[in-house]
Amino acid sequence: MKKFRRFCIGCEKPVKKMTKEHFWPKWMIKHTNIVKTKIGWWNGTEVYPFAATIPLCGPCNHSLGSKLEAPMQQIFLDLENGKGMSDNEAEIFIRWCWKMEGFSWRLFAPEGEYSEVYTVTERALQNIDNIRPGLVLAIAFVKDYCEGREYKPMGLCNVNEVNAIVVSGVISSVAFMVLTDDQVGNLPINFSYYRLSPERSELGDIKVFFPEAGFEKFSDARDLTRRASALISHNIDVTHNKSSKKDAQKARASS
Repeated sequence: MKKFRRFCIGCEKPVKKMTKEHFWPKWMIKHTNIVKTKIGWWNGTEVYPFAATIPLCGPCNHSLGSKLEAPMQQIFLDLENGKGMSDNEAEIFIRWCWKMEGFSWRLFAPEGEYSEVYTVTERALQNIDNIRPGLVLAIAFVKDYCEGREYKPMGLCNVNEVNAIVVSGVISSVAFMVLTDDQVGNLPINFSYYRLSPERSELGDIKVFFPEAGFEKFSDARDLTRRASALISHNIDVTHNKSSKKDAQKARASS
């Protein structure tokens, strides 16, 4: 993490004064009631969620917060309240997932390069019109998501080695996965899924995706989501046919 004392984890630019951004957003920590429960952190330690921070410059912090985090909070609450999701909201959800995946990857490989083409911030915010038609968001609600605990689940199930597309996890009552259209056949039947429209339109704000309950218990959702995302991520990696670390970085750029 020494590198990130000098460079922003989002845009990788040298910065004299960093802001400390919470890896898990404050609203999510409170929503899952996990404030007083320690979670696993990047260096193998366990910390309280509010202590799990990453170094961001002011502009990245502001852009990611206003364009992703703020709308994502409402999107998530609407989902849990049965109000569904629009096409544009599905894109924001996917972008938010990519932000989380990117920050996770940077934490575990701080001296590496995220991509030869773009930074994590650019990855999460830049135009995706060229790949939009091939993206799918899968969601399944979990009925018993606490399983006797006082807090709700809040975790990612990422297993990516090359691609930067697949992101999965279980947060509160929502199990989710980002994948590509060609991998829908490998998606467990527990999930409802939505293919992004080929392009943005005036109808993009209409609620069109209403996921259903797919799991009885959190542990089942966690285990199956992890196994399925591992398979799907591997399949995409093989498709890219990238093996070296340098090629992996390029795949992150092109995916």
